[in-house]
Amino acid sequence: MLFEYSKLQALLICAPVTMAAATIRIDAGLNGLAFTPDSTKANVGDVLEFHFHPISHSVVMGDKNHPCVPAASGGFFSGFMPVSSGEGANVFQVTVNSTDPIFFYCAQTVGSHCQSGMVGVINPASDQDLAAYKNAAKSAAESTHPGTVFGGKVLAAGAGASSSSAAKPSTTAFSGSGGGGAYGSSGSAGNSLQVSAALILSCVMGAASFLTK
Repeated sequence: MLFEYSKLQALLICAPVTMAAATIRIDAGLNGLAFTPDSTKANVGDVLEFHFHPISHSVVMGDKNHPCVPAASGGFFSGFMPVSSGEGANVFQVTVNSTDPIFFYCAQTVGSHCQSGMVGVINPASDQDLAAYKNAAKSAAESTHPGTVFGGKVLAAGAGASSSSAAKPSTTAFSGSGGGGAYGSSGSAGNSLQVSAALILSCVMGAASFLTK
């Protein structure tokens, strides 16, 4: 009986590494000049899916210390998504490759969206991160954006990952205080899958070796 129980334990060790990544929905402009939610947690491999509402919004990865300015390296930019009514036909997806905090904002200058509080944070390091960034954005001299879409994928709404999860509100860690990290690299999702596959293979081989003893 003890031997059989040990076998079961060996098989259960591998269970956590097969968990599916979540798709986290974030709406831009659904509730005025705001992202909803504007603060959320995400794990490596999760997909941030931005949905757009009237009239025209964008999402840019920002520099933590310079609100309304793109991250100094890496990052992402959706481009501007004009919507006349309802929800836009396209979404913008970004795959999470780090649990460090990432700040983002809308770069629409008509109406000064960033300065008006249309900002957000993924994996904030503290409860005060979003409030501090939003407050600093009020005095930003201008709102700028990259010259082209990058760091993610523009897809028809509903064409992305099929499993969605409600965003997990607020508190705690993209890469280095909005510094960009590896964002902007098209290989981030593939790398995450490769790591998961390697972990699963290693675990299965180890369990198989144990069970044959």
